[in-house]
Amino acid sequence: MTKKETKRQQIRSAAYACFREHGYPLTTVDMICKSAGISKGSFYWTFSSKQEVFVDILHTWTDEVMDEIHEQFRAAGRSDDYVTAITAALERELHRGRAIVPLWIEFAAQSPREPEVQAALSRFYSRVRAAVTEMLRPIVGSALSEDELRAVAAAVFATFTGLVMQDLADPQQNAESMMSRFMDALALWNRHTIRSGGEDA
Repeated sequence: MTKKETKRQQIRSAAYACFREHGYPLTTVDMICKSAGISKGSFYWTFSSKQEVFVDILHTWTDEVMDEIHEQFRAAGRSDDYVTAITAALERELHRGRAIVPLWIEFAAQSPREPEVQAALSRFYSRVRAAVTEMLRPIVGSALSEDELRAVAAAVFATFTGLVMQDLADPQQNAESMMSRFMDALALWNRHTIRSGGEDA
């Protein structure tokens, strides 16, 4: 790793902590520099603005998070009980989601005002939806068209983020339990659909 990339990583980590603690609008370059233990000159040698750090965090998430999600899904695909393995993978992702989703909300709130943030967030969501589509393909088989499968994937991802948000706001909510029940219902619906299709043929 080059000296500049090491510095970028250091600033990203500090900025992420500041964005989570203070929110994007209230976070300043001075705050990020103090958190990272660097000078403003060092910051501007690495990034041109707070917004560039914000977007860089999104791009980094997209690459790192997606690699990990794909690996979890590949491992689940080797399991004899695919639905259970995928559900377990989603439940593991909920732990990461509790840390990330509050900042996703911050990003989403910022995106209409900043096209670069919107483009980075759109790329992130697009890749997550594509990963979930591939995750669901072995479950639903040919029961859905490609467009329907993508729509279900978007709904699964929306369920995931919505459950994390509820879990963070409501101590009575258990996201892992609800995700497990949701996936069980999806698998049950799919078995019923396949059975009904066979009877109608």
